[in-house]
Amino acid sequence: MSELTLQTKSLSKTHLPLETVRLEVLEGEARGASAVLSAGTLIAGASSRSDFVVRDPTVSGRHASFELLGGAVRVRDLGSRNGTFFLGARVDAAVVPLGSRLTLGRAVVALAALPEQHQSDASRWHGLVADSVPMRALVWRLERLALNDVTVVIRGPSGVGKEVVARALHAGGPRAKAPFEVFDAAGVNAELLESELFGHVKGAFTGASQSRAGLLERVDHGTLLLDNVDQLAPPLQPRLLRFLEARTVQRVGGGAPRTVDVRVLATAQQPLEAAVEQGKLRADLYYRLAGVVLDVPRLQQRRDDIAALVALFLSEAGARLELTPATLAALQAHPWPGQARELRHAVQRAVAFGRFEHSPEPKPASDGAGPGFLEASAKVTQAFEADVLRALLERHGWNVTAVAREARIARSHLYTLIQRYGLTRP
Repeated sequence: MSELTLQTKSLSKTHLPLETVRLEVLEGEARGASAVLSAGTLIAGASSRSDFVVRDPTVSGRHASFELLGGAVRVRDLGSRNGTFFLGARVDAAVVPLGSRLTLGRAVVALAALPEQHQSDASRWHGLVADSVPMRALVWRLERLALNDVTVVIRGPSGVGKEVVARALHAGGPRAKAPFEVFDAAGVNAELLESELFGHVKGAFTGASQSRAGLLERVDHGTLLLDNVDQLAPPLQPRLLRFLEARTVQRVGGGAPRTVDVRVLATAQQPLEAAVEQGKLRADLYYRLAGVVLDVPRLQQRRDDIAALVALFLSEAGARLELTPATLAALQAHPWPGQARELRHAVQRAVAFGRFEHSPEPKPASDGAGPGFLEASAKVTQAFEADVLRALLERHGWNVTAVAREARIARSHLYTLIQRYGLTRP
């Protein structure tokens, strides 16, 4: 039985909702061509009679079919001249998770869910802020994924909140009262990582003075998050694959296998297909991990969440503040290359009246007409610091000593800030 067949059965057991899928050509002569798959099967090819017309000389008239599944699409090659490729290999049929890319001839086609058609009614969901349309769409998917144990890969750039999404997925499901643990797959010592994940018996290696259970045993009935799974050491990949297939654990050095009940989630900064094509990740492990692929929206895509996120981060820092319209506009205009993590750090620094740390490589203005990155960052910092300072002064009745004590700064610096922002006592 092939891995593709196994993946199809795995998905069929989860009863995931069908989602409308957008197919778009990203590379090739037909770049920009697109189609929507909302039900049934769609035929792609160069023929004008195809449902998805891809006018590329390397694409056959009837090249491939796309069938909608829960959380995925079944792709079948229809005897094309130049083949259909997934993960760098030619396939006759494959179950492709949403968020993936495949190639028809030389035309690269992306499969992306259109979740904006489905939005949650919840603006807050287990620690997630969802005032924006993209986040409400993500929460809609999470609400359904929380009800079953399908393996989920959560993608997005560093700082976007992948672990926060994973914790929400755990908290929203039946395993909420069981442990949630994070395993950083980006470690460099494969032996120590293997022991951390699977445990070891006494004497298994130098320093193993006693037997120890690994994360998979300790998180039994709970959820394990494999962070940065695209960087998992090659020696660990076969053992992880065997666990995902059998759900049994054998400690390093021997011992009897132990059966555990663990839901596995994973995060990655790059598409796992790229890691497979580069030889960094086994293809069979990819099929086991990528039951469903979720993309966390960048902060630029969810500007409507910024006010609520700032309020959340202020609460975490023990501060209260009403944002002025000017401050909120400045925060929403900022590009935030460091995503939500950068916003949290900016709030923490502003509360403490520290300095805003820019990215190592500032982004210049795209057309030379608007403000550059440094100028925009400075405006965000100044507006935010002024609001925080005004709120602190009003709370302490303009007692400079009390404000300086709470902010942990010298009174002389506090006077400098009051003068800089032109603040006057009412």
